Amino acid sequence: MTGIAMSAGLLFAPFRGLRYAEPASLGARLAPPYDVIDTEQRRTLSRQDPCNIVQVDLPVAAPGADPYAGAADILASWQRRGVLVRDDEPMAYVLRTTSTTEDGRALSRTGIFLAVAALPFAPGGKVRPHERTHAGPKEDRRRLTMATGCNLSPIFLLSPDSRGDLAATLELITAEQPWAKAEAIGGTHEVWLVKGPMARRAATLASDEPVYIADGHHRYETAVLYRDKAPKAWKYGAQRTLAHVVSFQDPGLEILATHRIVEGQTLSREAVLKAASPWFGRALQGQTPTLTAVFADGSEAAMVLRPDADLSQATDLAPQPPARELAVAVTDAVFLKVVVGGLIGREPKLRYTPSAAEARGAASRAALSVLVPPTELEEVRAVSDAGQIMPPKSTFFVPKVPTGVVMRLFEGEF
Repeated sequence: MTGIAMSAGLLFAPFRGLRYAEPASLGARLAPPYDVIDTEQRRTLSRQDPCNIVQVDLPVAAPGADPYAGAADILASWQRRGVLVRDDEPMAYVLRTTSTTEDGRALSRTGIFLAVAALPFAPGGKVRPHERTHAGPKEDRRRLTMATGCNLSPIFLLSPDSRGDLAATLELITAEQPWAKAEAIGGTHEVWLVKGPMARRAATLASDEPVYIADGHHRYETAVLYRDKAPKAWKYGAQRTLAHVVSFQDPGLEILATHRIVEGQTLSREAVLKAASPWFGRALQGQTPTLTAVFADGSEAAMVLRPDADLSQATDLAPQPPARELAVAVTDAVFLKVVVGGLIGREPKLRYTPSAAEARGAASRAALSVLVPPTELEEVRAVSDAGQIMPPKSTFFVPKVPTGVVMRLFEGEF
């Protein structure tokens, strides 16, 4: 069965990966997703290895120079020098990442790199979002894609895998010795190269049900916008984009909360609790709080939304379930905008962190911090299935999928 015949009509397909030639080099050359890298981390990664993928995925240039053209030149140079090699046949690429959580737990998650069809979002569609995108990041990714003709960072997708067949297939693949094992960016990364029938089987299983975007909404929408505008030589390759697919059944699939730090003058505990009382009551022992306010003196107040709360002032709250019922939605629309916003006379300025310890520590230097419970995987699925959107920073999937394990050129794909 040819690759063209096999992939026709399927959501996912194997592809001819572009990857680092030497498995021993991988540890120094991986990078986090571009949108979580700050200036200092970019500098550190670049110093670590001049061929770190950050040089291409998050390009910088001298004043007046085009960073995207520079990224394309670097990528081409690495291919000429043999730093990067391209596989001769369509393949799949399995990645297992093991890391340690803030509370000391070991977390291991396995996923597979495949090429996903770039399909416009639609009610009941095969690829389902939960986040609103913005024009600026999409334009950045579009220009980088046009310059390089390459998918650099993957879309992180979740497969319901209702029968567990995809998870079982990945377990079978990872029973063999990995092609590469690398320590990088806070974790251990093992990579398997998958050829032939096993690669095709994995692509078929991943295509069985609609999938959900965990991370990479901007990259996916960029792929959809670009697919009909690519140069002729890239026409077929641009119909798909690079994806990393993880089964819902994977025990290492975890979502962290993204806590809110409210910038500005310290707010008194008494004033906040009084202003919040029409909407929130104190959480009882054993009750899951909607949110926990942390004050400058280190004290905390765990709160739940009152069943009789009049939410008419919370104009940013989703009009209907399931998005309306998310703890993070109630926190943003009611507690932060209405309660805290009313106290300070403006919309609060926020910083975000997945670390509860960091949020607690920051409370002494801020108006207050707000701890929120993590969004559950089934909540993400329910919101996506309903065609709704979550508030910004509702999910923080860990571990992050590193960039640089494998890339995907458009030319020569089908």
